[in-house]
Amino acid sequence: MAEEYDVLVIGGGPAGLSASIYTSRAELDTLVLDKGDNILEEYDDIENYLGFPEGISGKKLLDNAKRQAKRSGATYLQKEALSIGVEGERYQIETTDQEYVGKGVILATGVQQDKPNVENLEELEGKGVSYCVVCDGPLYKDKKCGILGSKNYAAQEALTLHEYTPNVTIYTNNKQLDITNELEQKINEKDINVDTREIKKVQGKDTIQSLLLKEDEEKTTEIEIDGLFVAVGTSGTLDFARTLGLEIENNAIKVNEDLSTGYPRLYAAGDCTRGNRQISIAVGEGTKAALNLIEELKQKEEHTDWGH
Repeated sequence: MAEEYDVLVIGGGPAGLSASIYTSRAELDTLVLDKGDNILEEYDDIENYLGFPEGISGKKLLDNAKRQAKRSGATYLQKEALSIGVEGERYQIETTDQEYVGKGVILATGVQQDKPNVENLEELEGKGVSYCVVCDGPLYKDKKCGILGSKNYAAQEALTLHEYTPNVTIYTNNKQLDITNELEQKINEKDINVDTREIKKVQGKDTIQSLLLKEDEEKTTEIEIDGLFVAVGTSGTLDFARTLGLEIENNAIKVNEDLSTGYPRLYAAGDCTRGNRQISIAVGEGTKAALNLIEELKQKEEHTDWGH
């Protein structure tokens, strides 16, 4: 059964935690989902953030922010959000073991990871290479498809794709499959194949036709395929944006001045909006997004019975 909140914040960095403090203090039941690999933790000495004249480590700054968010009333879970959807007037977010629904969402997952270095991948984007199973999966009903990735996000995308076609293979591209036991069990139950060979090239001209897989230094094998969905690393803001049909510009979510996305009660803040990558800016954007979401929810509450 899905757990219900007023506000769902995806991302536990400066933008997401700042937003959660404000929504919680506004007495909105707030959940922060943090996949726990914030790049800020890699910085040992931050000297340009206001209030710390002697500097502070990124890890310490984040730990302080998490404690402050929890003290303000937010629920913080170190879980990866794997997918987002809309049901009626509420947003749905899935993790490996639970579904959460909320009236409003703030996307704050930071910068999207780089694309995998596979020859011809970029040239065939939109021609059989996709980054969104929810968007394009229905086009591949009963066809032979692959998921490129090796982590939880790839496994979840494979399970979603399996709803459209039983012929699904996860291609880990020379990596070991690194997923939770629960996802592994589901993958096995659905008989989803896992191929660990390196992808040398995605082949095709007007549309994808095959994958060239490396057997050893001299030998390759060609595998016919109808569609390849890229789900490398962990799910990021752009993956959620593509699922919802949000506008993407310069590899970032395009937002309005108030950080709204064009969807009701859905905001984006921090590095995912492609501003200057500064902690102070991320904190400010998280605050701005939260205040605008709070106001939008108040207006909505005055005119809507949410059906609790």
